[in-house]
Amino acid sequence: MTLREGASPRPRPDEGDGSARPRAVSAVRLIAASVVLILFVGLAVAQGFPAQAYALALATGAAAGAAVAAGAVAVFFLTRPIRALTLSARAMSAGDLDARAPVRGDDELADLGRALNRLAGEHARSLERIHGERDLLARILDSMGEGVLVLDADERIVLVNQALRTMGRVGEDILGKPLLEGIRSAALKEALDACREHDEAVVREIELGRPMPRRLLARVSRLAGNDGGHDGGRDSGGRAGAADGGMIVVFHDVTDLRRLETIRTDFVANVSHELRTPVTAISTAAETLLGGALSDPDEAVEFVGVIDRHSHRLRQLVDDLLDLAKLEAKNFRLVLSDLEVRPILDHAILLMDESARRRRMTLTLAPGPALRARIDRRALEQVVTNLLDNAIKYAGEGANVTVSVEPRADRVEIAVTDDGIGISPAHLGRVFERFYRVDAGRSRELGGTGLGLSIVKHLIELMGGTVDVESEPGKGARFAIRVAAGAAPSSPGRTQS
Repeated sequence: MTLREGASPRPRPDEGDGSARPRAVSAVRLIAASVVLILFVGLAVAQGFPAQAYALALATGAAAGAAVAAGAVAVFFLTRPIRALTLSARAMSAGDLDARAPVRGDDELADLGRALNRLAGEHARSLERIHGERDLLARILDSMGEGVLVLDADERIVLVNQALRTMGRVGEDILGKPLLEGIRSAALKEALDACREHDEAVVREIELGRPMPRRLLARVSRLAGNDGGHDGGRDSGGRAGAADGGMIVVFHDVTDLRRLETIRTDFVANVSHELRTPVTAISTAAETLLGGALSDPDEAVEFVGVIDRHSHRLRQLVDDLLDLAKLEAKNFRLVLSDLEVRPILDHAILLMDESARRRRMTLTLAPGPALRARIDRRALEQVVTNLLDNAIKYAGEGANVTVSVEPRADRVEIAVTDDGIGISPAHLGRVFERFYRVDAGRSRELGGTGLGLSIVKHLIELMGGTVDVESEPGKGARFAIRVAAGAAPSSPGRTQS
């Protein structure tokens, strides 16, 4: 049989003159023979010379004592390697796998020492490999985007990864606790019971976490058992482990998906509602005209005006929807360049001046320096036009609207300010949402689509900027956009005021 590398051949019994045990036996036999021989000689001499019997007895006792003492010393030195091996074995069994047994010679004790050292080394390597696999598994679980929960047969929590801690806002001290104590979810408990009852995977959508719960899609299944080569699924305390009738639950966070589905549903409902009003008005006016109103010039003009007004609103709504869809497309990109801002603001004011005059409002560009920003010309023009249109419609007749541009560190701030009726604080956080209106009836009456400010927000974000609003009821509103400042021109530009 081939020996493993590093192993030594075991001596045969007839090669025992170099071993510890034969030496010990030989020493004991030699000591016993010496004592017997001394006593025998002493007795023989005492019988031949009675006068010297006492002295001879003393000499014999002394010789016997010396022989016993020499034997004890010999046995001590012969058993010292065994004591060293025993101490090393005890240290290894206590967990000190760096301990090594002393190895001298090539007898049975040396073989035993080498075997203990090999055992300790292999055990240390096995533990190192197990710890490495455990740490790798822990890193994998904590790197997952899905939450993982493992329960034992008694539905006590055995494992929770970092993703689930974040999703469900569970604490660090839930390991070992019952499920309903660590994660309070009746829906999850029902899913676990259903999985045990039907012995098949169960999928449920549940809510976890407070005060802002997350929607989680939980897949519950039985944990696969061992192959018989482990400890039967029991931990160091003797409790039933996770692999012995345990359960595993994998959580997928679908909160954002459900929110998007809700937004999509609301969007479809809002679009349908917005389209219904002009379409119904146009259809009703056309039916009235066809029913005989064409013969009355005054009525005919009135109903044609209705058709014209609502068709204009319908076209504007469709245009805004197309713009919004284009902006939300992933492949849509703006062409940014360093441009002067004031000429673009002048042009936007010129476009909206007629609408402002019809409502007896004034549009003013505040004096200031010529500033450059990194922008898309058409996008910024549409942003300012939408903000001016919003002010004209909702600030109220006779209001004053001022457009200003100022430097702000490495940004350029463009503000559209009016002195109209203002916006209630309850509405400020939602004015940039699609189809959101502070006064829905008044907005439709003025021809608003509810998409203008949403388009503003999308365009500014595509240019790497921000937009916000400040307002108090009765004191007007201020919409401010901030974009990156542009590089100075190669030659001095003209300053406008």
